[in-house]
Amino acid sequence: MNSKLLGTARFYALLCAGGMLFGSKAFSTEVSSPVIVATSAELTQGTLANSQPDAPLSSYSVAGTRYWLGSQWNYSGKIIQSLMQGDAEHPFGSVLWTKSTCNLDPATTYCVNGPNAAFTKLNPVDVRSLWFVGLYQPQPNDGGLLAIIHEENAGAAHRNRIGLAWSSDNGNTWNYLGRIISPYGDPDGVNIQGAPYLIKDGFLYVYYTDVGDETLPPGSNGLSVARANLNDVLSAARSGGIGTNLWHKYYGGSFSEPGLGGRATLLGPYGITHTQAVHSQYTGKYYVLLSVMAWGGANSFVKLYESTDAISWTPSATLADEAAASLRPNGGYQYCSIVDPGGVANGEANDIFNVYCAKDPLSSDSPHVALYRWRVNLSDRPEYYRQSVNYSSQQGPRWWYQTGRNSTIYDMSFENGFWQGTDRWSAIYTDSMHPAENEIPVLKWVAPRAGTVRIEGTVRDADVGCGNGVSTSIVHNGSSIFAADIDNGDTVGKSIDVVRQVAAGDGVFFMVAARGTDYYCDSTRWDPSIEYQ
Repeated sequence: MNSKLLGTARFYALLCAGGMLFGSKAFSTEVSSPVIVATSAELTQGTLANSQPDAPLSSYSVAGTRYWLGSQWNYSGKIIQSLMQGDAEHPFGSVLWTKSTCNLDPATTYCVNGPNAAFTKLNPVDVRSLWFVGLYQPQPNDGGLLAIIHEENAGAAHRNRIGLAWSSDNGNTWNYLGRIISPYGDPDGVNIQGAPYLIKDGFLYVYYTDVGDETLPPGSNGLSVARANLNDVLSAARSGGIGTNLWHKYYGGSFSEPGLGGRATLLGPYGITHTQAVHSQYTGKYYVLLSVMAWGGANSFVKLYESTDAISWTPSATLADEAAASLRPNGGYQYCSIVDPGGVANGEANDIFNVYCAKDPLSSDSPHVALYRWRVNLSDRPEYYRQSVNYSSQQGPRWWYQTGRNSTIYDMSFENGFWQGTDRWSAIYTDSMHPAENEIPVLKWVAPRAGTVRIEGTVRDADVGCGNGVSTSIVHNGSSIFAADIDNGDTVGKSIDVVRQVAAGDGVFFMVAARGTDYYCDSTRWDPSIEYQ
């Protein structure tokens, strides 16, 4: 461990110093800092070797056991399907099976019926590539599952579809029933993305990306929705089909256009729709995730939107928003799922739900991929603190911005929009920190009262261009409770997720130290959250 970071006994004694008491501000949507719940090694274990996540995970439970169905991109160029078993904090606890998507006819390159694949039966005869993007479980233990499917390269062209599949054996084998949605005009090469779903008023709402109608400029696209009566969909699926004219797109104020090729209203929020959605039984609102990777120099973000009618969406919370320059090339967040950790299924949750996203799902950089988990709390009950949410130009009372030098801690000064130490390289920003050669930034949180707190966060590199990495630590009452070295280019990082007992006035200290004399490129993203349990 870096000696600068650990410091002397006197320095640790200073870290035991208390702070001021303060109250908690209520937030309508509170989001914990992300933690890693599946490492690169877990995402590529065993039969998942040489692959990366390529779709949001879909979770369901049978007889009290939680399963996760996922689609991966194999580096050979094929899509594979996998079933995992694990709890809400360990989605990749064990891999039960990995299968090819289907049996391919080498003459036509289309899928054909046959055993030993995920899809053993297919109604359309011109299928090549399928991804699981959502699951609906009509009954908890009868074996039936309805899957929402993203399809590419349908037929002889590069056309995308949203389809449905049915399993009668708890997800071990699947029948691809057929296609329900395609973009307006069915253009070649348009990525339909998708497909978050919600249940509203007895209808199954499926969200995807459409091009709108003939009045929009070329290249337009955005979030759209189609729906069908849920009971009709399930009845048709159990009978081995998709029904007739069940699906209609929302257009011009009503669900009036056919799901396949009809016109669509673009609903407004921008982002990639390879995500999921949920209805909160606590707030009565609907929530959908959208994300963007750092393609073309754009920020990579994960944003949550809310709605009262599942049509008009407004921002609810930002889970991540990171500049492309702080990420690996074309890195960022993708394939985001929503799961109620308490077991509520089918696009429903209570006041708390988990969000899972793949971080840096890049085929050339598989050691840097991971699955992040955020916890979204919609209630007004928790006492919650997060560095980026509470960041202020004033010291205290909940967060203190300090710097350590020669075994002494000083308060920083706020200049030019961020906190600076006596050496201006030692700095604390909204969601990151930067050390100096012989000075370390110290972010201190002071407990307002006694109780049990959960400390969460993931520390990672925020300047991939140069540098030799940093050493990080968390100290509570003079004892180190976390220590990790972060190499340059490690944009996935290392996580803390611990529960601690605190007394009123206790300090929890987050620190970042340079390695040796190379500190110029040591910007480190660290945005911890602390929540009373």
